[in-house]
Amino acid sequence: MLIAGAGGHARELLFEWEQLNKEPVSFFDDTPHAKDFLYDHFAIIHSQDAAAELFKTDKRFILGVGKPALRAALCEKLEKAGGTLTSLISTSALMGDRGIILGEGLNIMSGVVLTTDIQIGKGSLIHIHVSIHHDCHVGEFCELSPGCRLLGGVQVGSYVSIGTGAIIMPGIQIGNHAIIGAGSVVTKNVGPGQRVVGNPAKPLTPKQ
Repeated sequence: MLIAGAGGHARELLFEWEQLNKEPVSFFDDTPHAKDFLYDHFAIIHSQDAAAELFKTDKRFILGVGKPALRAALCEKLEKAGGTLTSLISTSALMGDRGIILGEGLNIMSGVVLTTDIQIGKGSLIHIHVSIHHDCHVGEFCELSPGCRLLGGVQVGSYVSIGTGAIIMPGIQIGNHAIIGAGSVVTKNVGPGQRVVGNPAKPLTPKQ
């Protein structure tokens, strides 16, 4: 198994991975000045070619970064190298068994609660203690930060980032590439690419 990334979120995924099994795991980091090992034990590979060689024996990789655009870019890079995007779902996540539709390559972390009739798209990160309630839809390559809440009927586009502790009120629609600030309470629809913060959440005013 390859974890794509070697930073904070990747290390949290290692914790989750080791709760599930003891299979070997490596990391991928092609950024400048990347280390060769994590915790002086886990190998970090640095190129698409090295990943392709690893995929000859185990094609699976997990996205180990947070930002939506970076998750999508790493997914594309490693799929081109022959990898298969794979989900990691925590043993402590609580999910209903009716109407839950999960895309490939998700991170569903400790303490997540998914109730009923929920759809989550490819490559999204559902972080620690997030709760998603009935009839919600989350698009592809989204980042739902720790402790945020999606109440009933919320519709989230793709490449959306929702900050820590944010609350999205029932029936709200959030457009693609929107950013919701930490602690915000969203009471009105958020347009594509819009950034909102506060309680109630309001669009950020560009600096003059």
